[in-house]
Amino acid sequence: MDPGLPRPLLGVPPDATLSLRESLEQVVRREQPPASAAADLEVTTSRPDVRQAAAQIALADAQIDRADREGKPDVSLFGTYMRSDAGFPQRGFGPTGELERVRGLFHYWSAGAMVTLPLMNRNQGATAAARAERVAAVAEADAARLNAQSEIAAARVRDVAAQRALDAYTAEAVRLARQNLDVVRQTYELGRGTVLDVLSEQRRYLDLERAYTDVLWEAFEARQTLKEALGETR
Repeated sequence: MDPGLPRPLLGVPPDATLSLRESLEQVVRREQPPASAAADLEVTTSRPDVRQAAAQIALADAQIDRADREGKPDVSLFGTYMRSDAGFPQRGFGPTGELERVRGLFHYWSAGAMVTLPLMNRNQGATAAARAERVAAVAEADAARLNAQSEIAAARVRDVAAQRALDAYTAEAVRLARQNLDVVRQTYELGRGTVLDVLSEQRRYLDLERAYTDVLWEAFEARQTLKEALGETR
């Protein structure tokens, strides 16, 4: 754990001891391999950048359709109905001879059709622009798919190479190297070895530890890069 990490951000006292729950070796060893290479084509189409490029094609298609519709004759039908109840305060004699309020109830109906004829402007410019945008969107979508495929392929090659390098190192090999160092030290303490023997064995052990740590880190980075290429992490 980084000793400079602000402990209050983690909700622990400033003098608290921080420790990792799992070692880098445990994290790398328990990582499950991502989907097989056979599913890469399906994974490619589900990546956010590829889906966004496909959405741009759909948007361009909608713009082409709108431009085509605006450049063609259009018929609009309309209809209205109005009810009017009008009257006056004066009174007059009705059909029965009685006085009643002067008023009338009226119903108005209207219907018609409006035809738009684009004689001088058929919206050719907007249609051509929309089609050009679709061509560009298709090219961008193809580029996004190719880029995703190349990223996934490169990440898989790196992951396979890192796993092979990791398989060459085992915890048993490191443990045996540690035991060899202890044996050389005990031999020196018994007077049957030299300081140079101890230093040489210790250097070999440290070189093995450093190389093993580098392999673990490369395996971890390669697996995370592959997950990012597959769209499994954000």
